[in-house]
Amino acid sequence: MAVRKNIFSLLVATSIFHSTQKASQALGAEDKPTKEIVFRLYFNNYNAGIDWNALSDLKNNPILNACMTEVTAEKLESLQIPDLKARLQKLQRGKLVRKVGTNYKLAFPAIWGEKKDKLQKIVENTASKVLPKAEQIIKKITPYLKNRKEMLYHVVWSIVMDGPIAWNTLNVELKKQLKKTDSSITATTWLKYPNHPYRVGTNTYSDIQNGAVKITWSRTTPTPSIVHQIIKKYESELIQSVTNSQPLKGQKARQALAQYGLVDEKGIGRVYIIDPASETAQTFGKVSRKFANEVMTDIDVQEAAKMLGVTPAQALVIVYHELCYELLERLAAKRILEVPKIVLKPAVGTDQTYRLVSVINLRKLNLPDQ
Repeated sequence: MAVRKNIFSLLVATSIFHSTQKASQALGAEDKPTKEIVFRLYFNNYNAGIDWNALSDLKNNPILNACMTEVTAEKLESLQIPDLKARLQKLQRGKLVRKVGTNYKLAFPAIWGEKKDKLQKIVENTASKVLPKAEQIIKKITPYLKNRKEMLYHVVWSIVMDGPIAWNTLNVELKKQLKKTDSSITATTWLKYPNHPYRVGTNTYSDIQNGAVKITWSRTTPTPSIVHQIIKKYESELIQSVTNSQPLKGQKARQALAQYGLVDEKGIGRVYIIDPASETAQTFGKVSRKFANEVMTDIDVQEAAKMLGVTPAQALVIVYHELCYELLERLAAKRILEVPKIVLKPAVGTDQTYRLVSVINLRKLNLPDQ
């Protein structure tokens, strides 16, 4: 059981990558955004604690936009924000704005204009090298999905590319490359404008009775926390339904889960359950580790860090995310990977959400062939 729990912890101990986004026009090489941008739509967070309320407060947007380049206190005062002082203090406490002497600037890197173009060039060059390796992921894990091939996108992104095994491997390889004790991947936040069109994230919730829920999200998918709460509320009934291939008995449970497609038209659960002791889980882990190892041979962390003006560890977090988005887009373009429409199109109904959800469960289950 100890080994099983260790595998379970590796499968679920992933980052919670908060963000939302919307489409936007491209920038000129050296121009700041021509219009005030809504920061919460382009903000990226990897395991860092920031003040989300301050970030989401639209009244703070003029301040944040002004701080995209270092700005004087007098310039900020010219914005004529009545409670400017209090807002600046809150933004500083929330790790969003930093004071430099008497001036102010963002407390995290802002990637736009020429810097964004340079980052994209690095990402595209690296993606060309890594794409064959990403294609191998599809070949190796598809047979293990058996009758659940609609879960391929979720497994590729949230379990293989964005899972904790990949991130642990990246961290180990980064230390080897830099040979420094302070080279560990750390909490990282950044702004990128505009966003990559295939940008997604993974939220992991470890508070269900016997395991965890992993949810892939994008700007067009339902709020992950809401989906998680419904699964948590009806966890026992849902897992029992999947295990026994029998309809859920409770009408409320069926209705609540059906809106996300977590039960089929007969009321039988179709959440994707992963047993961490299974050959399937072991294969996902091996593929994830191999992919991350190979990616590290193609990412020039030092070059990216110098260009972005961040530490090598921060550069790796940023470039790896952008690289994976680029790979998802290229795999989709080659029709090797089907991206659920709900990930890219807001008009699609929420009943396809089940394709973005997995439950990693420690209970001994006799699952049907999936």
